[in-house]
This record gives sequence, structure tokens and C-alpha cells, in this order.
Amino acid sequence: MKGLIALLSITILITACSQNTNRQEFVKAENASPVPAVTPKQSAAGMKLTKPTELLPEITEKYSGIKVEAVNKNDGSKIEITAPFGQKIPIGSTGLEITTSSYFTSFTMVDGGVKNVSMEESNPAAKVIITDNGSQLFDGWLFQEYPDMHPFEHPVWKVVLAGAVKK
Repeated sequence: MKGLIALLSITILITACSQNTNRQEFVKAENASPVPAVTPKQSAAGMKLTKPTELLPEITEKYSGIKVEAVNKNDGSKIEITAPFGQKIPIGSTGLEITTSSYFTSFTMVDGGVKNVSMEESNPAAKVIITDNGSQLFDGWLFQEYPDMHPFEHPVWKVVLAGAVKK
């Protein structure tokens, strides 16, 4: 009986010690410095936004709006328009209207928010609202380099970001 108790005590002691070691390693990992998502050189050109509907001053100094292309899925015809920031603009005779609330030249997601990390046009994106006869169909980001990422869905029209309008 004493041998069983001794064996049980040793097993508990070894288990407790090994759990403490793992806990210390976990605490060290928790307290480690986080790796920055963006280098200071990159982050100097942008800022984390609290709302993706804000326009950065460095964007509005250089750009006045976006270029949008609507492609008819049935016959391939195209309509190109310019949409100034903050204005509701009809997309030709499609019945669709677009409002641009934000534009980033170098879109990235950081810390649960969105950020423009550079003024170089490396990942242009526009935050838009698209309506059809007053009914909102889309409220999201259009990506120039990745038009099929979270695209605007419509039975007839494919709407894509074609670029930005420089001042």
C-alpha cells in the first residue's frame, strides 16, 4: 500500500512539474513583443482608420474620384464612368448608381481595421455603395487588381474598379 501511495505521489509530482514548465513557456509567449504588421517606413504614408468611409487627406490631394467599368454579362458591352468621391453617380443607362466613400492606393487589413500603407498604387481599392433604382445592392470594397474578390453580384452587370482619377 505504501508503495502504491509513493508511486501515485511521484506521478502527481512529475505531472505538476511538467504542467508548470508548459505554463511558464506559455506566459513567456503571451508576454513576447508583437511583430509589427507593417514596418515604420510603410506606415508613415497611411493611418489606421476607425471608419472605412473616411477619405485620407493625402488621397484627396492627389485624386478626385475613381474610374468604374460596368460590363454587360450578356453581350460584353462596356460602360466607363468617372465617380467623384462622395457623389452618387449613375452608371450609364444601367439603372445602377454608385457612391464612392473611400479610396486606398495600397489597401491592407491590419489589427481588424483597414489601412492605406503607401501612396504607390500597389493594391488600389474603393469602398462603394451601389444601388438599383434606389435600393442598395452592394456596400463593400472593389479591388482593381483582384476584381473577383468580394465582387458586386448582379444578374446583368459586372462592376469593377478601373482606376483612380488624378487631379
